[in-house]
Amino acid sequence: MFGRRTSFGTRQPTVAEIRAMPRTPDADGVSRVIPKEIWDDPKIGNMLRECGFAPDDRRNILLTADDYIALFAAARKRLEERTETFNREMTARHGYCRAAPFLVIDHTIWDGEHGAFLYASMDLIGFDEWNVLMLATDMRTKEACDIAGHPGSIPAVTEVMTTRVVDWKQRHETALDAYGVTALGGQGMTQEQYEAEKDALRREIVDNVGWMKSRIISELLRVQG
Repeated sequence: MFGRRTSFGTRQPTVAEIRAMPRTPDADGVSRVIPKEIWDDPKIGNMLRECGFAPDDRRNILLTADDYIALFAAARKRLEERTETFNREMTARHGYCRAAPFLVIDHTIWDGEHGAFLYASMDLIGFDEWNVLMLATDMRTKEACDIAGHPGSIPAVTEVMTTRVVDWKQRHETALDAYGVTALGGQGMTQEQYEAEKDALRREIVDNVGWMKSRIISELLRVQG
């Protein structure tokens, strides 16, 4: 799953190669992106520290499957609570409301091969508000609340967003590789440059989804009349 095991010889491994090593917990039971054995190497470990890395930084600690399950469960619960609040407030305002969430980047992407990039590298969760539209589940809600009807899924949106996620993922990998070259003694991207690039990419993803929301609503209203 994580590629072949890298052998350390005369050529120093890239950070990408280190990240591709099989993930097993270190002796202290913690799974790390760059494992303890790499930090214990005098040459590589020192270079990593000089470039601002540390073995127990939050960004170097891998969350377990249980950690992610708990994270997603908490986010789903927050979404359920927001949906209840939306329906309650819209009912108080319009007399009736049965709305349900629509995910712009949908579950097929989050559950697919590119999902880990979004939640593990970009710290984004699909159930959070940035990725959610509230849409009517019946005609009465659509008419009473003047909101678009829930389409279930929109394959064209999924296709577009998949293409964009693949592009964002590639750009992140390019930045990470450049940062890794620096960390291992080469001329590449500094830690500050990498963090700035990552933050900018995360903002771009959120902003792009926000732009998609208005496009989706406009198209739904056009089609639904």
